[in-house]
Amino acid sequence: MLLKSLELQGFKTFPDKTTLTFHSGITAVVGPNGSGKSNISDAVRWVLGEQSLRNLRCTKMEDVIFGGTPQRKPLGFAEVTLNIDNSDRTLPFHADAISVTRRYYRSGDSEYLINNAAVRLKDINELFMDTGLGRDGYSIIGQGKIDSIVSARSEDRREIFEEAAGISRFRYRKEESEHQLAQAEENLLRLKDILLELEGRIGPLKEQSEKAKRYLALAEKKKKLEIGLWLAMLDQSGHVLREQEDKILIAKNQYDAAGQAIETFEKEIEKTFQSSNSCAAKADEIRNSCNSLEAEAAKKDGEISVLQNDIRHNEENITRLHSEIEQNSLSGKDLEKEIEAKKLELQKCFHMAKEKDEEFSEHSAALKKLKSGMSETEKKIDEFSRKIAELTAETTESKVAEMAAHSAVAEISLHLNTVRQNITEKQQQKEKLEVSTETYRQKLEESDSHIKTLSNASAGYKMRFDTRVKKREAAKQQSDALQLDLHEQLRRAKLLEDLEQNMEGFSGSVKAVMKASGHGMLEGIHGPVSRLLKVAEKYAVAMETALGGAMQNIAVGTEQDAKRAIAFLKRSNAGRATFLPVETIHGRTLQEIGLSNCRGFIGVASELCSFDAKYRGIVEFLLGRIAVADNLDSAAFIAGKYGYRFRVVTLDGQVVNTGGSFTGGSLTRNSGLLRRSTEIEKIKREAEKIRQKASSAAEAFRAAEEEVSEAEAQLSGAKGELVSAQEEHVHLDAESHRAEADLLTAKNALLTLQNEAALEDKRLKGQSTAETEAKKRTETFSLEIQKQKSGLMEISGNRNELNQKCEALTGKIQKLELDRLAARKDSQALETSIQEAEERGRGHREKIEKLKLDIEAASSSSKEISQKIDTLTKESAALRLTAKSHANEIDLFNKKRMEFEQRSVQQRAAEREKSEEKEKIGHDLALLEERKANQQKEYDGIIAQLWEEYELTRREAEEQVPERITDSAQAKKQLSSVKNGIRSLGSVNVAAVEEYKKVNSRYEFMKTQVADVEQSRNELEKLINNLTHQMKDLFTSRFELINRNFGETFHDLFGGGSARLSMTDPNNVLKSGIEISVQPPGKIVTHLESLSGGEKALVAIALYFAIMKVNPPPFCVLDEIEAALDDVNVTRFAEYLRKMNRNTQFIVITHRRGSMENADILYGVTMQNEGVSKLLEMPIAQVEAELGIKS
Repeated sequence: MLLKSLELQGFKTFPDKTTLTFHSGITAVVGPNGSGKSNISDAVRWVLGEQSLRNLRCTKMEDVIFGGTPQRKPLGFAEVTLNIDNSDRTLPFHADAISVTRRYYRSGDSEYLINNAAVRLKDINELFMDTGLGRDGYSIIGQGKIDSIVSARSEDRREIFEEAAGISRFRYRKEESEHQLAQAEENLLRLKDILLELEGRIGPLKEQSEKAKRYLALAEKKKKLEIGLWLAMLDQSGHVLREQEDKILIAKNQYDAAGQAIETFEKEIEKTFQSSNSCAAKADEIRNSCNSLEAEAAKKDGEISVLQNDIRHNEENITRLHSEIEQNSLSGKDLEKEIEAKKLELQKCFHMAKEKDEEFSEHSAALKKLKSGMSETEKKIDEFSRKIAELTAETTESKVAEMAAHSAVAEISLHLNTVRQNITEKQQQKEKLEVSTETYRQKLEESDSHIKTLSNASAGYKMRFDTRVKKREAAKQQSDALQLDLHEQLRRAKLLEDLEQNMEGFSGSVKAVMKASGHGMLEGIHGPVSRLLKVAEKYAVAMETALGGAMQNIAVGTEQDAKRAIAFLKRSNAGRATFLPVETIHGRTLQEIGLSNCRGFIGVASELCSFDAKYRGIVEFLLGRIAVADNLDSAAFIAGKYGYRFRVVTLDGQVVNTGGSFTGGSLTRNSGLLRRSTEIEKIKREAEKIRQKASSAAEAFRAAEEEVSEAEAQLSGAKGELVSAQEEHVHLDAESHRAEADLLTAKNALLTLQNEAALEDKRLKGQSTAETEAKKRTETFSLEIQKQKSGLMEISGNRNELNQKCEALTGKIQKLELDRLAARKDSQALETSIQEAEERGRGHREKIEKLKLDIEAASSSSKEISQKIDTLTKESAALRLTAKSHANEIDLFNKKRMEFEQRSVQQRAAEREKSEEKEKIGHDLALLEERKANQQKEYDGIIAQLWEEYELTRREAEEQVPERITDSAQAKKQLSSVKNGIRSLGSVNVAAVEEYKKVNSRYEFMKTQVADVEQSRNELEKLINNLTHQMKDLFTSRFELINRNFGETFHDLFGGGSARLSMTDPNNVLKSGIEISVQPPGKIVTHLESLSGGEKALVAIALYFAIMKVNPPPFCVLDEIEAALDDVNVTRFAEYLRKMNRNTQFIVITHRRGSMENADILYGVTMQNEGVSKLLEMPIAQVEAELGIKS
């Protein structure tokens, strides 16, 4: 066996999972003080089952869980696992590898596992028993154990020697056997006491048993007679029941037939209702279609109005175009007249120019003749004259140009004024059209918004209409359903009232007494108990069960009243009844201590009902000793607690009877007498609620009808407004388009006039400039002429006369020249004016042609629009015709719907008649079933008596008494005789027979048990003696070996001296203490306490090594056991440890260098972080090099 590894997680200072791997040699664990080295040995001790908090160095078991640090949170559990190689089967476990795990949670829960399977602590102890690893073993040795084994009392040293001797298992078995022996002795004493008590009971029971046998014989005869009589009564009741069942079957068939007829009516009503709804739906569908057709027709009417408006607009345009043509025609005629006049003027100008040319030629010739006779002076004068003539001609041309320019300016100004006036008019027209267009645009936007509002309103009205239609249908269905429910509730109430009035369910005797009381034949009759009580519905079943047949007991005033009633029943042979005189009946109520605090207790039955105070005695007599519980478990608990001294009834009718018997199951068919009046009142209250609901539902239906009509009217009005708004929108849209077209025309005309005005203005500026320039030239030429005339005057001198002639001729010539030029200019101006007039005439003719084309286009458009109007008019008429035909269909569907509704009314009337018939049949059926129930009650009562008395079913009773009784009277006499015989026996312990058998059987059994227990006791004593001998022999032999090994080991470790072990009581080997005697070399020791600490430690180590030689543990953990030794002894210890390593695997927790030097592997434990231990495995060569242990 080899310890392979140790795994820690959450154990003390090892929060993280830490694994120590061990080899066959020596493993040393080193580290500074407080680093957590010893927690490793604590972990091994803990996983092996250690329970001592002192040995674990804890104040509570929770301390083994990592408690946290300022940097790390506490953990919730601690876990340690030992992994062991068991291939040599040192441990009695069938596995090569064993893992032992212990886990502890902060909640206090813990668990042990072997190979991950949950086990008990006992299993762990037994697994390691006698291996040195047990709870009393020596495999884990700390400083405390080193000190304790030397300083302990001799008796306290036995445990470790017993573990080493291998007798722990025997001691464990011996202790178990001794415990079993003590139990056997105790059982034997108890059995003998019982046997003695049974011996005292057997004699008296035998006598009682003989008497009971005679009683049982008579009881058997009584049983057969009673069973025979009951079977005869069952045969008679069965015959009556079969007759009643035949009548019920016929009534049920009639009831079912009526029910089927009602179902048929309901189906037909449902079918009629669906047909009516279908007609209504189709009418609504057609109505919607009509509305759509009307809307479409209205839309087409709107289109017709738009088209008619277009025709009017075209006619207006044609009229305007004709007016423009007429105006242009008039302007053309005026232009022609103007052109003719100007042509005449032009001819006159040509004629005048010709005349002026002739005069000019004549005067020029005369002037030339005058000048031909002059001298040189005259030549000069001619020169001046020529110049003057030339200047005069130029002056004339300038004046003519000035006059022509002036005339053109006047004409252009006149035309320009006309154009500007037209521009102003067109500008005003454009502004008006813009305002009109904007107005139409705003109106269209308002119309769109209005149409949207009306559409939303129409949709809302449609939704409201649909909702109210659904609401109306739901209200109608609810009203119909409530009417049916009301009818059903009233039917049930009447049925129950009839049953109550006829006292159905009561026995014939009760009915007879109440009938006689009603007729005044009997006095002092108060009524049956069931009619005197008022019970809440939740307690009704319990109260009916508690009362049972007492519900039909009759309350009377006095005993005399009761006697008279009994005499009446006897006289009229009406049966038997129980009477309760009010003045003499008194009862008691339960006064059990703590009853009200019992689980499931509801109350005492007499306190759970209401009644007149004068009946308190009767109620307490019948119900005062009966408790009510919520269920059968609670009832059984309450009854058992109080010794079954009173009855306990549950809310569902189960009973725990006095004495402890139970009665229960399903309710009997005659139950409900107590609840019937309550049920009638409840049904009437429900019926009144339903009547109010039905009235409210009917009112709601009428209100829903009115709301539907109102919603339909609102929907129609909204649709009409929407159609009108749509027509208005179409009209506004057409007017808006026309206004936009006129605005565009006005803008184009205005642009043309503005261009013409700009052109005329440019011409006006040019002619004004030409006029100014011509005027300047004329003034210049005039000055030059005056200058030439002055020179001429100087030269001419005396030739005044000639000059005057010349001047006169010259003046004439100038005038003629001026006239000639003026005539030419006028001719030119007239020609230009004629050309412009002809050009304007051509423009007027072109415009007239264009206007004529526009008129033709407008006329054509009007024709097309008229055709469209005709088509739309026909379509609109067709749509209205279709809508009208659909309206006829609506009337037809409405008529059908009315027919269906009338049919539905008829069907409902027929259904009500059939329902009344069914109710009557149901009433008769209920009476038959009630009679059958009474008969069945009697039948069931006999069956119940059979079961309650003898626990027999009818079949079993027939098997036991196969012969039928033919003479009931004779059988009753025999039964009376048998009963007298039974009474003569007096008090009989019927159970004595069975009890005698049981006691006698138990007596024989107890005798056998005593013999068995005595045999077991003898066997246990023998086993204990054998175990004691084995333990003595084994302990003695092992003790001698340990003693010899102790002397040798002591000599080796101390380098001399002697040591031995001895028993304080050699005669009592198994309880004797162990004394230790040592003599170190060179010292005389009388007592161990005189040794130094190091010597004590070395003695303890020698003793442990001696024990290990006898029974080597598989592994051993040594926790600083050499701490008290000096270096020399540490070296000896380490060397001896190496010798011991052949049979034992050592884990040494140490500070000492000598121990480290002999280790095969080192583990270093550090605490780098506060409260958290870390493990570091170091190869031995590395450690030797770093520490300088070996060179």
